Amino acid sequence: MDPISLSSTRPADRRGPWAALLRLWARTPVVLRAILVGELVLTLGTLPEAVLLLNLKVVPAVPWSLAASALWLWLCWRYLDGAGWPRSTAASRRRDLRGRPLSARTWLWSLLAGSLGMASVVALSFLTPRLAATPPDAFKLPVDLSSVPVWTTWSVLAGVSLFAGVVEEAAFRGYMLSQIERRHGWIVGILITGTVFFLDHHLSHAYATWAFLPFFLAVSTLHGLLVYCTRSILPSIVLHSLADFAVIPILYGIVGDFGGWLESARGFDSQSLLLAGLFLGFGAAAVPAFLHLGKVAAEATPEAKVARAL
Repeated sequence: MDPISLSSTRPADRRGPWAALLRLWARTPVVLRAILVGELVLTLGTLPEAVLLLNLKVVPAVPWSLAASALWLWLCWRYLDGAGWPRSTAASRRRDLRGRPLSARTWLWSLLAGSLGMASVVALSFLTPRLAATPPDAFKLPVDLSSVPVWTTWSVLAGVSLFAGVVEEAAFRGYMLSQIERRHGWIVGILITGTVFFLDHHLSHAYATWAFLPFFLAVSTLHGLLVYCTRSILPSIVLHSLADFAVIPILYGIVGDFGGWLESARGFDSQSLLLAGLFLGFGAAAVPAFLHLGKVAAEATPEAKVARAL
């Protein structure tokens, strides 16, 4: 998504409206460009997500939406990773997506470190609504699932989780973070993408009040560390999808009575103390795992392999 060079355009082309737009884009600050491109990826990538809800009304006995969603996500991934037109942007699309494959050992440590970090932020996600006195209605589903077959319900949940994992990671930790990180560094990139990640949810989800900003920054930091260590968003996609698939049914009352559990909260009680301990404990355990992941990933780079061969 780099600005296209204008040096090779003909004089007539340089005076056209398209050339003017390109010049304006080239002068736009990198952070703003990155946010706009990331939001474009997020918006276009999740457009067919409505098909999942359509499945709850149209032939709900057959979970047909999951296959349709998987096909769209595959096509979307292929384009973001450099396939298709225009070929002039293929290399920059592939670079910014950061979808490079990893060695088996890097995968193992990515999933281990990421799982510990994810357990920590999941504990924070349950702790935050208790401390912020979030009303149970904030987690109310927009559809009634009582008459929908269980296999269709869970296939729709799987589709929602896949959309979140693939498209959100491609948009935020791929295209958005890549461009900001190259200009302003990893810390600034992670903080900005985490804030934008929160604002998107703040505008579209009733539960995402400002009390949830630390949670979204923690999630962004976790995924940012995974990308920093591995230079790939693949582990983040897997962990993001699995976490959503496990947590969404609980938060929205498909499994258990989360609303009743929230209503029973009375300040910083024993359950809140337990969640705080899990947040800190898993977070502390993730630190050495991430340090080792950094070493493993560094040893798996082509440069390190060449050095060892010499």
